[in-house]
Amino acid sequence: MFGRIALRDLAILAAVVLAWATLAPLTGREGPLADGLGVVLGVGAAICAYLGHEWGHLAGAAATRSRVTGPSTLRSVSLFHFDSKANDRRQFLVMSFAGFAMTGLAIAIVYGALPEGLLATRVARGGVVFLGVLTVVLEVPLVVWALLRNDLPPVDGFAAPPPQAPDEAELLDRAEPPDATNERTGANDRTGANDRTGAKGLAPTPDDATPGTPLVR
Repeated sequence: MFGRIALRDLAILAAVVLAWATLAPLTGREGPLADGLGVVLGVGAAICAYLGHEWGHLAGAAATRSRVTGPSTLRSVSLFHFDSKANDRRQFLVMSFAGFAMTGLAIAIVYGALPEGLLATRVARGGVVFLGVLTVVLEVPLVVWALLRNDLPPVDGFAAPPPQAPDEAELLDRAEPPDATNERTGANDRTGANDRTGAKGLAPTPDDATPGTPLVR
């Protein structure tokens, strides 16, 4: 799944870079078209920064051989699930700081590489700064937790749903031996054959004939 997620995110990055290369100069003009393009391009840059942040976390987890699981669908906004019960403090800290580093790199890019005087640039900077604030508010306390406590914070993310317990009928089917199933199947077949024979209107046997009923020979 990680390979498919990587292709998805590379496609998003390529689309945003192409859009910036061709449409960003238009956002320096006046009018609703320029404003709309500026917002779209700026949000696209912020989305790429978020994806870079997530891939930074995953790279840190991979560097320490942390136990992680990927999402089950490409629509997931979370890149992976970090098992806080199976991994240790060092793995958690490396995973965390790798994501922080990618956010810092994104801030450096939007303030050092994007052209000045464009609405798209201002929206991109605002979006990336907002992501940085979220990182400080939501993730830095988790690092403090890991440094001060003996356990890791429950960063389970989108943990896979637990397997559903089988119902009573399924349990009975599993517990019943194959011979009983075969006997039940054979009984059903014999019952069906008797029903079909009676439906054809065959004459009753002498044992079944009632008094006064002529037998058909």
